[in-house]
Amino acid sequence: MLPTIENVKTITDMREKAVELLEQVEKTSEPVFVFQHSKPKAVIMSIEEFSRLKELVEDLEDSLLARKFEKNIGKGKYLSLEELEKSHNF
Repeated sequence: MLPTIENVKTITDMREKAVELLEQVEKTSEPVFVFQHSKPKAVIMSIEEFSRLKELVEDLEDSLLARKFEKNIGKGKYLSLEELEKSHNF
């Protein structure tokens, strides 16, 4: 998912060809990188790809949290439910 000539567009492209950009994302399943003044500003991706990436991040966070808890088993380092919720923004 690196920026290439095919998937880099400008703010002007986005403004003038929004529907075409959305169709490109849907057709290719690849993100479109939006640049402003030669600097990356946004990424347009399909909702399916966004959902997939969000789920992967959540799974990774759960895995890291589980490893942290496993390391503390038997060491007397436990958190109350309230402390756990605070430390993980629940």
